[in-house]
Amino acid sequence: MNPERTICPMCESADLIPKKITEHYCYKGHDFSLENIEYCECPACHSEIITPEQSTRNEPRIRDEHRKIDKLLTRAEITQLRKRLKITQNQAAQIFGERVNTFSKYESGEATQSQAMDKLMKLALNVPDCFEELRKMANVQISV
Repeated sequence: MNPERTICPMCESADLIPKKITEHYCYKGHDFSLENIEYCECPACHSEIITPEQSTRNEPRIRDEHRKIDKLLTRAEITQLRKRLKITQNQAAQIFGERVNTFSKYESGEATQSQAMDKLMKLALNVPDCFEELRKMANVQISV
């Protein structure tokens, strides 16, 4: 049996065909488009379905566009910030007062940081003394 094979949940009579499209969105009055948004189409009943795997790949890209509109750091910018500060995801969570896997979720696009967290990260990056004080308060050692 082919593990890639997915039967249409609507008509249960045909294999879904994976497809990609340029999708248009509106968020807080801002329009944007993303290319290569994944979905499947049933050749029998013509239903369009997004599988959980496709959603897992689509959602972080959509969330990054929302972050840009909200003037928040994107996934890549958070990763860059962490690397510039020379800290791991676990250390970032300790320093910024988050749960252990929070930065992993920010960087994978599974979660979006609050505006307050975004401001704190930007402040830590742009004001070295601020970052050093946060690091000391969290009692985090950084090996350079």
